[in-house]
Amino acid sequence: MKTRTEILELTQDDLVDLFSTATYGSLWLSISAKDRRHIVADEDDCREDIWAKVLLAGDTIVCTDNYAEGDCYGKLPCTIDEDENANYTLSLQDIKNGLQKCADGEFGSWCATAFRAFQEGDGGMDNPMAEMLMQIILFGELIYG
Repeated sequence: MKTRTEILELTQDDLVDLFSTATYGSLWLSISAKDRRHIVADEDDCREDIWAKVLLAGDTIVCTDNYAEGDCYGKLPCTIDEDENANYTLSLQDIKNGLQKCADGEFGSWCATAFRAFQEGDGGMDNPMAEMLMQIILFGELIYG
């Protein structure tokens, strides 16, 4: 039997959990929102809240692979900066697509386990799991183990 997961909705809390867990202490991944003029930020919004709000408003964020050494992976729009970092333009749909692949087990049981930990949202997702999910989202494969 074959099945396919469809992610219908990601909430601001879902995105904040993914971004904060993936970027906390990460050496290879950084995220920014270039154009956020139309986003209404609350006084207590953290940077991850801003990124989530930008995506939920239909705009994109930029995820930077600081270890790229001039290489781009996957199919997302990517530019290389003067430091040879790869800057990926990421939409909400791109995140859904990557998470669906993890949920469907396309990258093995460890990736599916990471997706379930993310889905449960009870703090069970750790940094290696979140970084793996972000690699699948950004690159379509695991680059950094």
